Amino acid sequence: MTTESLIALIVHGGAWAIPDDQVAAHIAGCEAARAAGWQCLQRGGSALDAVEAAVRVMEDDPIFDAGTGSVLNSAGMVELDAAVMDGRTLRYGAVAGVRQIRNPITLARHVLTGPATMLVGPGAEVFAVSVGMTLCTNEELIVERERRLWLEWQARGAPPPSATDAHDTVGAIALDRAGNLVAANSTGGTPFKLPGRVGDTPLIGCGLYATPVGAAVCTGWGESITRVALARRVVELLEAGIAPQEAAERGIRLLGELVPDGRGGVIVLTADGSVGLAWNTPRMAHAYIDGRGVAHSGV
Repeated sequence: MTTESLIALIVHGGAWAIPDDQVAAHIAGCEAARAAGWQCLQRGGSALDAVEAAVRVMEDDPIFDAGTGSVLNSAGMVELDAAVMDGRTLRYGAVAGVRQIRNPITLARHVLTGPATMLVGPGAEVFAVSVGMTLCTNEELIVERERRLWLEWQARGAPPPSATDAHDTVGAIALDRAGNLVAANSTGGTPFKLPGRVGDTPLIGCGLYATPVGAAVCTGWGESITRVALARRVVELLEAGIAPQEAAERGIRLLGELVPDGRGGVIVLTADGSVGLAWNTPRMAHAYIDGRGVAHSGV
């Protein structure tokens, strides 16, 4: 089997203190996303098609902090960020602060084609309509679980969010039969964040990065991940010949060393179909099928 015939896919459903009673749902959601992306790759689809399919499944699953079911900001609204990066061309598309988009990963893919590389807020939503996407109401993205948590937070006096509030950013990396790697992610951000707050997710080099050699997608406390440009650091390790599992572990160790309260996780995929993943939070939901066809899922 030649390298160019390999396909592989890895997804994550967030690195945080996933409650015991949500573990099964997180694993099932990651497995469903993996299945969607894998089916795309098996049919000969592109890595770009595969990551969009995988992330859309998680955006539509209310257990995750992405799309429907996302956490609420301090004003009681959902604000979404997403990005996608093509490893072969280094092109990317990103959106941030959107409030009326069910699947921001699809909007990010439209942005990827240009002429801009990142669109935010109302401008991103105007662009969405121009490319044929249908807007939803913000209320349609809110689930009762998150509304209740927001009310409880307000009752406590609305303390500012912290690293322990990090939640379920979702992400995916795919390797297609042409040997191309694409990384993608999507998030509702941190619970009770300031309106307009943007974390690492849509920032290239911070929340995700992809080259012909390898790709990384991060999750966790966005402010700390951004401060160390974690995704780019991990990919630089891959480019230096470090194996993906070691690169992931080194990246997370560095996050904790450089930022004392740095918390998060990272998934990695290389051009030979090898995967890596690491986290310093209690759990990180994930699922993958590597280039050898080995399948795994867990937290």
